Amino acid sequence: LPLLANTYACHFGLRYLTRRFLNRTESDMKEVEALAAGLKAWSSWNTTHTLQECREAMGGKGYLSENRIDRLKNDTDIYTTFEGDNTVLMQLVAKSRLADFKKEFADINFFGMVNYIADKARISLSEKNPIAIRETSSAHLLDHDFHLKAFQYREMSILKSAATRFKHYIDQGMDSFDAFNQTQFHMLKVGYAYIDRVILEHFVAGVQQIEDGSSREVLTKVCQLFALSQIEQEKGWYLENGYMDGVKTKAISREINILCQELKNEANGLVDAFGIPVKLLP
Repeated sequence: LPLLANTYACHFGLRYLTRRFLNRTESDMKEVEALAAGLKAWSSWNTTHTLQECREAMGGKGYLSENRIDRLKNDTDIYTTFEGDNTVLMQLVAKSRLADFKKEFADINFFGMVNYIADKARISLSEKNPIAIRETSSAHLLDHDFHLKAFQYREMSILKSAATRFKHYIDQGMDSFDAFNQTQFHMLKVGYAYIDRVILEHFVAGVQQIEDGSSREVLTKVCQLFALSQIEQEKGWYLENGYMDGVKTKAISREINILCQELKNEANGLVDAFGIPVKLLP
């Protein structure tokens, strides 16, 4: 079910990319290119992981060609390197984010810098206070505002850390190519965090636009499952950076299990909504 939630989330992210591409201008082409690179990597990695889970869930029968998983796995293994290796594409995303980060600081004056630092300090005080990092109520953990802030905080923290490390190597006299390679692990994390945040933002926005009440209710839970599952995957980072306490990450795992229980009866309908032709099904 979390993987199904990923697929729905990716749909809203790709729909946003399509709009950006169709309405592109020359000035934002680099951003659109980076977004396309990141979403291609994110979606194909997710597909590979999903197929492996499906194969294992079927036991030995997952190897049978009549289930078509073999052909799908053949395709998706190619997609992770076709039209650009996924790791290289995430590097492209990171370079774009670093360029935007540098431009943001180049365009503001001293007072703007002071305000920026003050805003970051206020965010840390409000989101990393002892009450917030231990808040475990369902209302809080299922709140889209909490999800978005958690994703945004992770993205900006990783971006700032990567930029600081990169500048440190440059200041030591290292050329930009070697400095980028030296910070490669952090750069890839920059790409992941950016794409995660973009996907969540547009998943939340897309769900809020749904007019049918029952459909919106189900997809709200799917969106919550996606957000909490991503946070759970990165709980090590949130714990290390003091954004959450152990009691909160445990509560998040509990909410994920509850959401899976609530969504299990909707699973067939959620899959049928893809509209896959019967002739393509096993």
